[in-house]
Amino acid sequence: MKQMEKKETKNKPISIERHLIPGENILTRAGDFCATNKRIIKYRKGFFGEELDDFAYSHISSISYISGSRPLVINTGIVLAILGIIGIVVNIFTEVRLVTPLCIVAACVGAVLIVYGVFSKVTYVQFRAAGLSESAGAKLRMNNVRSEDATRFISLVREHLK
Repeated sequence: MKQMEKKETKNKPISIERHLIPGENILTRAGDFCATNKRIIKYRKGFFGEELDDFAYSHISSISYISGSRPLVINTGIVLAILGIIGIVVNIFTEVRLVTPLCIVAACVGAVLIVYGVFSKVTYVQFRAAGLSESAGAKLRMNNVRSEDATRFISLVREHLK
């Protein structure tokens, strides 16, 4: 029994406990987010201080789960690869050898970025609350979360929305 108590205490950051309302318990965590029995808390502690945003379950209007490839990385890779290939072709016909190694590097880096963008997934959960602006809603985004953690967190939040 003592081992379980230690394990639960170890998972709860001490710094967030002082922000909990009496009778409030942390049910699960994912990234900077905590789901309690009363609300969702986004808590970050950094070098210069701490940041806390919270919202009640009753204010949540929707939850979006997004998981997909990284379009910005893919597009950057395509541009680099095309520029590198164009540079190589131009260098072949103009006999200017100075830029060829740079163009080869650009084409290779572009190819690596394309492969990385296609095969690496970005996963995030976006909570939307009634009456929130787009900039305020950006604070309610759970970034770079594992899909298992996101699914568990969303399930628990949806249970409290009923």
